[in-house]
Amino acid sequence: MRTALLLLLLLLPKSWVSACTIVSGTDRKGQTWAMNNEDFFHTSSNYVNVFPAKDKYTLGYITLTYGSPESSVQGGVNEAGLFFDINALPPPQQYKLSVGRKPFPHGNMLEYMLQHCKSVPEFLALWDTYYLPDLGDQIHIADKYGNLAVIAPDTILRATKQLTSTNFNVCDTGPQKQNCWRYPIAQKLLAEEGVSQASLVKIAAATSQREFTTSVYTNIHNLSTGEIWFYLAEEYQTPWHTSVATLLKQGKQHILLASRFPQNASRRLAALLKTKGTPQAVGRFLQDSQFSASQEESQLRLAFLNDFYVDKEFAKANVLFPLWEQYMYTNKRLDSTEVQFTKAEVLAVNGRNKEAIQVLEALRKPSWKTSALLANLRDTEEANAIIELSGYAEAKSVVVEVKGDYNFFRFMQKTPTGWRLRLKSNREEVKYCFYIDGKRVLSPAQPVLQNQETVKGDFASFNTLKL
Repeated sequence: MRTALLLLLLLLPKSWVSACTIVSGTDRKGQTWAMNNEDFFHTSSNYVNVFPAKDKYTLGYITLTYGSPESSVQGGVNEAGLFFDINALPPPQQYKLSVGRKPFPHGNMLEYMLQHCKSVPEFLALWDTYYLPDLGDQIHIADKYGNLAVIAPDTILRATKQLTSTNFNVCDTGPQKQNCWRYPIAQKLLAEEGVSQASLVKIAAATSQREFTTSVYTNIHNLSTGEIWFYLAEEYQTPWHTSVATLLKQGKQHILLASRFPQNASRRLAALLKTKGTPQAVGRFLQDSQFSASQEESQLRLAFLNDFYVDKEFAKANVLFPLWEQYMYTNKRLDSTEVQFTKAEVLAVNGRNKEAIQVLEALRKPSWKTSALLANLRDTEEANAIIELSGYAEAKSVVVEVKGDYNFFRFMQKTPTGWRLRLKSNREEVKYCFYIDGKRVLSPAQPVLQNQETVKGDFASFNTLKL
């Protein structure tokens, strides 16, 4: 789970804090397995990065990233059968493990582990002296010898038979653990069926988010043999089956994960939207695919979330949202308040602010997010910052994306000379960009920061405002 996006925890719906399930354990034959559901907004821009050993003193390994091979590492495994992945945790976390230790001096501590460590105990030995700077997350690690562990900011939990982690601190017995619906499902299935490739697929499907965050991909590892099964976009019938050894033999490479799933339904729908993005074309695609109503909901939800929140392809999202609304009844996990919040955002993107305000005013159970959006659209927010943009008098709306607030757009008010946003933020620096008629725009009147990681995982420039 991407550490660079932890600010999202303050802005995403409750489901985000419940995202990502990691399970590891040993089967009846003594082989060790690990499974990860990578939960985020749906996107097809995920990479499998392959790094053969540099010399006889290092190990070959693979990593998983969003958006580009250079973005934040989400997880990985090496040729010695050592695996890791990360659960995001809700802030604040007390970093007790840093006390009495020194910051790790050799670059990225997790990539160093993949290059140099063959077992969980070998990596944990580093923690006798060092700590990973800025750890606010939880690291789940496992090896082919059956050693399992979770490194949380305040403790290290060790196990040998089975271990499950989601997005609460492993030593927590409070509300976060009690509110996680995925943890008891995973534990129940492990108790009933044990550890195997088939049981881990079942756990992955049963704990898949299927909400406003989705299971972007799933990776299942037999750490004893090096085999890997990848699954894409909530589809658990047709995996890409490979191995660490096979990938390493092919040399250094960066594989777009979606390219290994040409027949995946979400991939085919995305291709259709590029050429025939009409409601009629999408409807024919769904009908010809002979999906069930719940499968149609899944495909429309995945496509909408990618186009609206990740790619900012607002024209495509405008086509998808009304179609998705028709099938929302099949998905009992969707939060009705979050649905209406998203509907208001879709309306506001199209300059239909009055309708968006009506949607928000009609909510029976408003959230702080819906209240904040309502204040933004009414221009009544208690602001401590003002962002202005000159010109663009003919634009129907100007959308502001604040870096870190990836599912919460702001909408500017029209002025005689351009557009203005009154903004409340507790940040010392606000990084932002504009979207006007589907195009990403920066203001030449404000300072620019280059090479900043985006929600997609690629890199772009942002305007910046010091508060």
